[in-house]
Amino acid sequence: MWMLVVTTFAQAQEADLHQADSLFLSGRQAEAEVIYEKHLSQVINTTTVPIPIYYKLAYINEKQNDFARTLYYLSMIYNKQPRQNILNKIKEVAANNNLSGYEVDDFSFVFLFFRKYSLYFDLFLLIVAIYAFWVLNQKRARGESIRSRHKFVVIAYLIALLMLLNLPDSYQIAIINKGQTYLRDAPSSAAPVKWSIARGNKVTVIGESDEWLRIWWEKQPLYVRKLDVWRVR
Repeated sequence: MWMLVVTTFAQAQEADLHQADSLFLSGRQAEAEVIYEKHLSQVINTTTVPIPIYYKLAYINEKQNDFARTLYYLSMIYNKQPRQNILNKIKEVAANNNLSGYEVDDFSFVFLFFRKYSLYFDLFLLIVAIYAFWVLNQKRARGESIRSRHKFVVIAYLIALLMLLNLPDSYQIAIINKGQTYLRDAPSSAAPVKWSIARGNKVTVIGESDEWLRIWWEKQPLYVRKLDVWRVR
């Protein structure tokens, strides 16, 4: 029964996307946008969303002069496919609209590269860890002493590996989706407002608490409501 329901739902989604693609190609892009947005609202895991949908939505919103949504969809593309041409487009749109937060340093590019190929990195690091444990067990089986510094190195490696495996989930970016959004110094509506920033600016997410996100802005940790941003996942 459930298999039939899932199959029917998948077929309906596929039909909707085919209709949206036809509308997009025929120039009826506003109608196509509604269907694409409906599809995205039904998706739980954004990794299953075909990249061309983000390209089309970025194109549609740029034509509509909605630069905030344009930057959001371009950022979604870059988050999945960190390419220089996408980065150049993001910088161009942000610069033309005097927006901040879109400067990409070497760390950001390396991080996004790691996220893209994280599976291969994880497998390699796990193999190294297993090999290290095997060597230590072989020494113990032969009755050889294991130096304290070797134990320390293995433990430090495992801690670093655990942190690295959790890094992609702890580092996110978000784009302000409302005009004059308040950034506060605590996760509360009663907390003092430290900044007021406009729609389209990008912030770095470093944590969350209930309906609040902890972000990094102007070299300091602040808080913004989750509803006031689009998170790039």
